[in-house]
Amino acid sequence: MFRMMTEEENGTWALFITITTVMELTRNGLIRNPMITFIASSTSQSEKYSVITASLIMHTIVVAIMSLAVLFGAVPMAKFWNAPQLDMLFYIYILRGFALIPCYHFEYIQHSRADFKGVFWGNSVRLAPLGIYTMIVYLLNKPTSLVELAMVQLISTIASAFVEYQYVKDVPLFYKKFDRSLVKKMLSFGKYTLGTSISSNVVRSTDSWMIGRMISLDAVASYNPALRIANLVEVPTLAITNLVFPQVSRKMRESGNKGIQDVYIKSVSLILAIMLPMMIPFYVLSDFIIEVIFTSKYSDAAPILRITIFFMLILPFNRQFGTVVDALKKPKLNFYLLVMMGILNVILIYFLVQSMGLKGAAYGTLISYLIILVINQVILNKLYNINTFKVFPAIWEWYKMGWNVGWRQFYKIIGR
Repeated sequence: MFRMMTEEENGTWALFITITTVMELTRNGLIRNPMITFIASSTSQSEKYSVITASLIMHTIVVAIMSLAVLFGAVPMAKFWNAPQLDMLFYIYILRGFALIPCYHFEYIQHSRADFKGVFWGNSVRLAPLGIYTMIVYLLNKPTSLVELAMVQLISTIASAFVEYQYVKDVPLFYKKFDRSLVKKMLSFGKYTLGTSISSNVVRSTDSWMIGRMISLDAVASYNPALRIANLVEVPTLAITNLVFPQVSRKMRESGNKGIQDVYIKSVSLILAIMLPMMIPFYVLSDFIIEVIFTSKYSDAAPILRITIFFMLILPFNRQFGTVVDALKKPKLNFYLLVMMGILNVILIYFLVQSMGLKGAAYGTLISYLIILVINQVILNKLYNINTFKVFPAIWEWYKMGWNVGWRQFYKIIGR
């Protein structure tokens, strides 16, 4: 996309993605987290099915409300950022939003079972076609448009729903015993995890939004490559978070604070052990990587990439903090911290962009992450006696384990 389209088009797509990501994370906060948490604490199969039915009803209502907001807000947002195609992208997204209901619902059921095979294939069908389509169009040197890309997203989402359904056919989507009180409990829990999800993504999108308003769409396009690469490095964090979330409450029941300490330290250290070998080359070779992937037109993104790499070192700590407190039904803590971070982030970016330009947005976000990191580690220590410094030797233990496993496999191959 960065090679085929103008900087203005890339900037418009970047804004579209950040805004729709906020809406998709709304589902995670209000639907996914309560659904998985309540299924994990259910004592019978019928109770689990009631949770699944209540979640589907809540999900549909939430998407209907969001769709109305998008319908009436599309044109004002396009005018606000002076992005003429943005409103059409939002209209297509309304259809995709409804298509995502079964996709995510089936995915959440699989997450609660810790069964990720269907999630893998569903996500592959939903996400891969856009990349494949873009590559084909680029190689054939044919013109395309942002509207065409949005349509590819819509079609692949519909196909993904059919794929994921094959893995949850045994689960009744509408259970006869619908419990209204359960909906109230889930909403009470979900309002904070919703606030947390939205706040988290708003914090991560604030820099792009403020650059789009304070500088230009071209500046957003120059800033976005660094975020794209940083998001790639963050993949292990998201994967392990999905694995850990359903396990936290079980560990608390079985082992108390000791179980929580074990989950937190092992998950954060594993994420860092995976990320570090990727981050070092990205930092050292940032100029080369930006030029190869995005062309020299976006060379301004290289110094920003070197700053955003440090975001990635902090994110595992902050994200797993949220995983622990949400799973233990203390979402208020995470929500209030993220609201604080959001306010702090806006203030820092506002002043630093004026004095430092694009780099100022990256530094403002980095400083916000650091401040919240210190606060949430103090909270974890007071609540669950988690010592953050134990994470670092645990990273080395993962490398030793990987080395030993690798040698064992090597000996098997050579027949010794």
